[in-house]
Amino acid sequence: MYKGLLKITPAEAHVMCDRIKRLRLQRPEWFDLLSYEELASCYNGAGSDDTPKPLRKVFTRLLAFAQEAILIHDAEYQYIKRFCPLDYMDRNKFLDANRHLGENAEFLAKKRTAFFSPLRYWRILVARDARAIVDEWGYSAWIE
Repeated sequence: MYKGLLKITPAEAHVMCDRIKRLRLQRPEWFDLLSYEELASCYNGAGSDDTPKPLRKVFTRLLAFAQEAILIHDAEYQYIKRFCPLDYMDRNKFLDANRHLGENAEFLAKKRTAFFSPLRYWRILVARDARAIVDEWGYSAWIE
């Protein structure tokens, strides 16, 4: 990653997309239509553009094990208007995007951490909290 934690290159987006497909992570049906350049440009780490940059860096480090989940979530936030122009403000679409984040992050926590490691359970907790935070605070960014 370049520019700290908050940006990725198109080549990194390509590698992440390969992992997303191989791991069969949850994503909207239109996700695979996006170019690697579009995916790289929408990725901003964990948190909205309105979240202060130092705080976004902390969130991104906490969810470093789940970069692919963050990429899917950022793409859903950025491109929902293009693919669902009539009902993008639907709260169910917002909650679906957050569910994808939480469930994908939890899956990655389990996949990438040994069963008996305390880190595994910390990561699962972080994944669940990430979903709860975006459910609570993210709707205003969703409808912008």
